[in-house]
Amino acid sequence: MFGFFKKREQNNEFFDTESVVVTYTGEVLSADFTAESLNRTDVHNYGYPFHNLYPHGHGHIVYTLHGEIIEEYEGEFDVGQYHGRGKLYFKGATYEGNFDEGICLDGPRNK
Repeated sequence: MFGFFKKREQNNEFFDTESVVVTYTGEVLSADFTAESLNRTDVHNYGYPFHNLYPHGHGHIVYTLHGEIIEEYEGEFDVGQYHGRGKLYFKGATYEGNFDEGICLDGPRNK
C-alpha cells in the first residue's frame, strides 16, 4: 500500500523502517473500528481495541527519516492508495497529475 513495513533504498543502502516517522492529515476510512463502538456504555469496553485507518478522500502524508523528508504526497486517496489528482515528491523527483492505484499517469516533472 504505502510501503509501511518495507525496507526502502536510499543511496544504495537500506534504512531501518522503525526509524521512519509517518505524519498524515486528512480524511480516513476505518475498516475495523466503526462508529458503532461509540455507542458503548463503558469507556474501556469497546470490543476491537485497534484503529485501522486508511487514507481515503483528500489528505497529505509525509514520511521522514531523521528529520529529512523521504516521500511526501498530497491529493486524493482511495482506500490507502494514491488515486485521483495529487502531487508526489519521491527521491528528488516530483510527480503531479492523475494517479491510478498508486501510479502517476502523467510522469515526473522538474521542480
